[in-house]
Amino acid sequence: MSRAKLKVTKLNGGLGRRTPSADMVTGSVMNAVATSSMTLGTIYTLKSITEVEALGLSEEYDETNKVLVYERLRRFFVHNPSITVCFMPVPQTVTLTQMVDKDNNYLTKLLREKAGEIVQVCVSRNPDEDYTPTIETGLDKDSIDAVYKAQSLSDLEWEKDRYTEIYIEGRSFSGTTAAVLNLRTLANECPDISLIIGADNAVSTKDPLYKGYAAVEDYTAMVSKAAVSQNAGENIDDFNLTNVDEGIFIVPGLSSGNKISDYSETDLDTLDEKGYIFFTSVSGTAGIFINDTHTAAKITSDYAYGENNRTIKKAIKLAKAALAPRVKGRLYVDETSGFMAPETVKDLETETKVSLDPMLASGDISGGVDCYINPEQNILATSEFEVLLTFIPVAIGRKITLKVGFTNPLNNN
Repeated sequence: MSRAKLKVTKLNGGLGRRTPSADMVTGSVMNAVATSSMTLGTIYTLKSITEVEALGLSEEYDETNKVLVYERLRRFFVHNPSITVCFMPVPQTVTLTQMVDKDNNYLTKLLREKAGEIVQVCVSRNPDEDYTPTIETGLDKDSIDAVYKAQSLSDLEWEKDRYTEIYIEGRSFSGTTAAVLNLRTLANECPDISLIIGADNAVSTKDPLYKGYAAVEDYTAMVSKAAVSQNAGENIDDFNLTNVDEGIFIVPGLSSGNKISDYSETDLDTLDEKGYIFFTSVSGTAGIFINDTHTAAKITSDYAYGENNRTIKKAIKLAKAALAPRVKGRLYVDETSGFMAPETVKDLETETKVSLDPMLASGDISGGVDCYINPEQNILATSEFEVLLTFIPVAIGRKITLKVGFTNPLNNN
């Protein structure tokens, strides 16, 4: 036993200083048990762990109810103190598939009521003690079914001019990596969806009921604080998941309940190639990081990675905001040809190009912003015209080859 002493811990965050941005607005839907301060099906906007605790949530709440509600929510704020979480607790009987079904009032309701504010959202399960997963293609079937349902919801959201990334908890990974479903070769691509099978092994082993959990909230929090063009797995301190003081991600694992170290490098390479998201150490860098920002789309797709999606969606929002005042507005035409007047075309092209200036200034695009409107569109007859906006994105260096060798100065003589 060590000598008696007074131990002092310096707290941080009590002043409530935050540096939020619109890109940090995050959604969360998960199973929970109601409290006197928290009603299931209600949306709560949370900006600090204090507001989480005001809902009657705590470590004791989790232990009593055999859930990971407080644990999941606190990780948002540990990783990103400036995050805003729009949280909807739902009954424990609700499945992941039901949460993301566009015909149900769960995630659909959250996205509708927040009217396009939410940039990324995650769904996770806290099942009751009687829950037994049905394993299909190496995962809980509920997680796989939710991927397809979530893409259908995302497609509907696009029609409503609301754009968000949806992250799903990939529960109960089992079997061999060779046999698990390949998310890169789905018959129906799901480019707006990512499946997270990585876990914090300390949570997985805390209770047998938690063995199949995946740390989807940790992934979502990291993405929320990344620039839209930035890979949230970048090997820098900002994206290190390990937090010793908070006891977070000391040992990474998978939703099998096993440690990452229980799997071979070949196994992990296979999971990465198949589009799964997990957390692992990186040679030469201290800490635990996201392996990559995969989506459930073909590797050849422009939207195979999350940062591609987030970049294009932000560009769409900015361009739409610039063009929206033009809807039902007057457009002058050339009195001889009947086509749009040159000055009208030029004004529209300039307004659209300038809309992406914030992304250029923040380094979220490389440049090359160009806008083209074909002036020979019969707008007098149709009241319609097309605008083509393109730009050069930011590249991500996923593989770097370092060549190192000796040199002999005598060989230069």
